[in-house]
Amino acid sequence: MPTTLTRILIASFWLICTGMLIYRDVLPEYLVGEPPDWKRMVNKPETKPTRWLIAVDEGGEKNRVVGQAFNEIKKRADGGSSFTSRVKIDAKGLFQGTPLQVAESTKFQFVNTTNITPQGLLDQIKAEVLVEELGDKPILVIQGMPTNQNKLDIRFSSSISPLLNFRQLIDYAPKDMVRGGLEPIDQLPGLRIGQRWTTQILQPMTARPDSIKSEVIELSRIFWDGNPTEVFIVEHKASTFSARTWVRRDGLVLRQQLPTPLVKLVLEREPEREN
Repeated sequence: MPTTLTRILIASFWLICTGMLIYRDVLPEYLVGEPPDWKRMVNKPETKPTRWLIAVDEGGEKNRVVGQAFNEIKKRADGGSSFTSRVKIDAKGLFQGTPLQVAESTKFQFVNTTNITPQGLLDQIKAEVLVEELGDKPILVIQGMPTNQNKLDIRFSSSISPLLNFRQLIDYAPKDMVRGGLEPIDQLPGLRIGQRWTTQILQPMTARPDSIKSEVIELSRIFWDGNPTEVFIVEHKASTFSARTWVRRDGLVLRQQLPTPLVKLVLEREPEREN
């Protein structure tokens, strides 16, 4: 039988280890709050279509506008939500000054639909790429559905190349957010400095999924709609790129960088105007 002193030492060691684990793994969640997930998003009411300007960030005072985007949230009959977005980009302006520069105007359209269950879980995500000059048939379709084995089943299908027809299973936790790579984020409610989360991105411009680590790094101020506005800065990092999102304190996303190769794209929310 261990002596009284030994039992006290064992109990003290256990308490110290337990306290360290709580401090490392549990306490941060209570201090900074849970990160954004679909459950918070699904509780939001329907929104009117939001318009965004898309520009190439060339490092100067003015960015070069190359397109526009629209997104909205609609309630489904089952109590879930549907997030839809449509992004239109002119490839001539987009790739100006890069190895992919084209002489003629080629207009791309990226359509994304994400369906969320009433419980705030991903039901299905679908991203389509269309070229205006080729008609209404998508040249690439990406679909993602969660499985019962904590996997995300992603299927790529293309009408222009059989090399883009493939299926991939990736690890997926029920609370993970999944997005199309070019869709605007309308809201990120409940942010706190220090929050971290992972998002799976279905990237139509590279035809592959990517995992992004996000963190709320600081509070700052930007000019939006002609006024200084306090925002959270969210930093996103993946294996091949990094980007940022600027989120107003009430969760409204005002500005965001898009993860695209060769160029830096920035989406700027256009303020709603009274008619």
